[in-house]
Amino acid sequence: MNKILDGIKIGQQIQQEIKEDLAKKNIRPGLAVVLVGEDAPSQLYVSKKKKACQEVGIDFHEYLLDVDTSQEHLLETIDFLNKDENVDAILVQLPLPEQFDTDKIITALDPKKDVDGFHKENIKNFLKDKSIITPGLPLGVLRLIEQTKEKLGNKQAVIVSKGKIFSQPMIKILEDRKMKVSLVKPDDKNLAKLTSTADVLIVSCGVPFLIKENMVKKDAIVIDIGINKIDKDYVVGDVDYSGVFDKVKFITPVPGGVGPMTIAMLLYNTVKLAEAK
Repeated sequence: MNKILDGIKIGQQIQQEIKEDLAKKNIRPGLAVVLVGEDAPSQLYVSKKKKACQEVGIDFHEYLLDVDTSQEHLLETIDFLNKDENVDAILVQLPLPEQFDTDKIITALDPKKDVDGFHKENIKNFLKDKSIITPGLPLGVLRLIEQTKEKLGNKQAVIVSKGKIFSQPMIKILEDRKMKVSLVKPDDKNLAKLTSTADVLIVSCGVPFLIKENMVKKDAIVIDIGINKIDKDYVVGDVDYSGVFDKVKFITPVPGGVGPMTIAMLLYNTVKLAEAK
């Protein structure tokens, strides 16, 4: 049995389906991505998103703003894109430089073009089953879990995360599948005890190698969202991959697990927004 959940392979399959679907429907959606500053990982993510769009047939509108761009100018850019008929979906690449109010920037997006589903109105609608799209990161995680073919009903899921933007939709997605879900902060004093109860363990906190072998349940499904640079070119997750590998049933690698799925879900949601418009 192959226990590695290969996000690159699964993501490519999804992208091929999107490409064929767009060709059949003869539509060409438009995605605008706004990148502020020169953060190297963000530049890499944007270049991968651009390449993926070009491969499937989505028009990619790239807005690269200097790190010293004012918040006012960024808001003006978003307002322009909200009104642009050629743009069906907008993504502001996060994290923004520290001088920006991220909540204010996300709130400025037209909810109907918010491809990440981060706008408060979209999160509220999603939690009420009224949303057009599912936020891309939780949706990508779900697709990876579904690849295991494991039955999820009544299983225990534990999410280790600091933020509500990811955890709220993820909890709903899992509870909709009849799972019992617990949210734990990475600094919880009972972290090891709680994570070791998880049939499905999802970790997103930006702490390299936080989850060790003694913190996972035997035959668990482990989804590692963390991306941490510990050397110039060495990227690791929040889970001690080699340490837990023999104990778990399925696990995502870093890189090559959740990241490619997030890009595939970005394309998927762009098409959904274009069709809704």
